[in-house]
Amino acid sequence: MMTPTGTTGRRHQSGVRFDRGSLATLEATSGRDKRTGSSSSRARTVRPTTRRPRLEDLEPSVRGGASAFERSGGLLYVRNFFDDETYGRIVEECAAMREKVTLENRACVRKRLGLMVPEDSFVHEACVADEVVGRLKSLLLGEGASASAARLMPGDVPVEYRVYPVGGSMDWHKDVSLYTLPQYEIVYTVTNTSDSTTEWEDERTGMRYGGWTEPNSALVVQADGAPHRVTGVSNGERSIIKFVLTRTLEKTDDFFDNLLTYTH
Repeated sequence: MMTPTGTTGRRHQSGVRFDRGSLATLEATSGRDKRTGSSSSRARTVRPTTRRPRLEDLEPSVRGGASAFERSGGLLYVRNFFDDETYGRIVEECAAMREKVTLENRACVRKRLGLMVPEDSFVHEACVADEVVGRLKSLLLGEGASASAARLMPGDVPVEYRVYPVGGSMDWHKDVSLYTLPQYEIVYTVTNTSDSTTEWEDERTGMRYGGWTEPNSALVVQADGAPHRVTGVSNGERSIIKFVLTRTLEKTDDFFDNLLTYTH
């Protein structure tokens, strides 16, 4: 069993295995909103062969980004995030937490539920494991980053479990910086039987991308980075885990506002 990370931001060894899953980005929508209003349109969205933004989507000056995250245009999508055993334990623990969620207090969300994940839980430990941080560091910062530039650690902001029930959605927004260097926010899909899609905009090109997020996949976005939203759920439900990686633990005022997220 792993030892939870404390507020010092130190990482730890664990038994969690991070699946070196395939990279992808969600389907391009050429700047137009894309919704899934029927079962047939959802079926098209669910296809696992969603594409990355192509090089021709980008201006020549941004085609040589140093990391997979930079080349993605501000939102990275990773399939098969955890191995099957770890994923199964996460699903089981989240099912138990589902009974305890409360309404969220963020202005940009509608009818989303959630809670702060206890630090002694397997879900929390899995998200802050060394294996996860190490793999994501290479994707976010690049293999050739210097030791000082490549510093990345779990944030000391709580890990959150969130649920989008029928009627749940999130408006277009940018995540606020909780630290003096904008953090990376990882949105890990636990289960998804919904018709909701996640959409985001590459501000360099004006292109919008979006699609249905698979269970055991992760989206990574940086605070103050790509605008994104989650379209409304009219059928089914989507559950996610949100956790943070950061290059510093020096906090902004928004860090403390974030702790007042759920009603009790």
